[in-house]
Amino acid sequence: MKTFRFLRNGAMMMLVTALFTACSDDDDTQLRVDFDDAQGITYNEQGYWDKVYDTNETSFSIDGVIFSHQASATEWGGYTYYSWYGFCPSKSTDNTDYSDGDWTSNQWGAITGGGVAGNGDAYLLGFWNSSEDTNTRPVPPACSISYGGGAFDPEEVYVTNSAWGYYAMKNGSAFNKQFVDGDKCTLHIYGVRGGVISGKVEVLLADGANILNTWKRVDLDPLGDDIEMIYFQITSTDTGAWGMNNPAFFCLDNLKIDLE
Repeated sequence: MKTFRFLRNGAMMMLVTALFTACSDDDDTQLRVDFDDAQGITYNEQGYWDKVYDTNETSFSIDGVIFSHQASATEWGGYTYYSWYGFCPSKSTDNTDYSDGDWTSNQWGAITGGGVAGNGDAYLLGFWNSSEDTNTRPVPPACSISYGGGAFDPEEVYVTNSAWGYYAMKNGSAFNKQFVDGDKCTLHIYGVRGGVISGKVEVLLADGANILNTWKRVDLDPLGDDIEMIYFQITSTDTGAWGMNNPAFFCLDNLKIDLE
């Protein structure tokens, strides 16, 4: 029996992954998750998490910080199709433009070629389920972060585009348009406290032809204190009947939270 691995993004079939680590700051109540050397995470030759398609992996944890993950396998016509959503760790340094080649085999890198510390530094790749409703709080969200020890205060995180997401918006593709003046792609970050949204932060992944290709520090204070979860969604001006057309990827590094 043959097997295929893929990801869906609106009308698009895709694939994704990543990597990470955590360490404590001098303040015992502060935790900075920089996604490097995380215990229990192993990688394949391309530098992405080797359990990304394991359907038994419903989340993963680093120093008590829990990241959502969902994989599925579907049998059809004698083939097995794999897909996933959520977060996946990556050490990939590949930020090559595969617009004329095979993105599905080469989609694992951040556009920066590494984490905030440079090439070889680990980071987290997020893949959002573009069929998720953006008008109400999803339960559960495709891309979420929580803390096993209870409530926490989010402080900051660094955000950039994946290589696939960046070049798709820069060049256009068979599935999405080239971004020009008036086009936007926005990452929405929400805090949840007591089951309701406590605050929101927006990060422009693309504003016209200005497409994010460096790590951007994002202040998470507006999400509020004593929250139980952070979750992420993406909106784009390039959206059709099947949802968002450009790839629903983003990358994170150096998440910092204060513990209660």
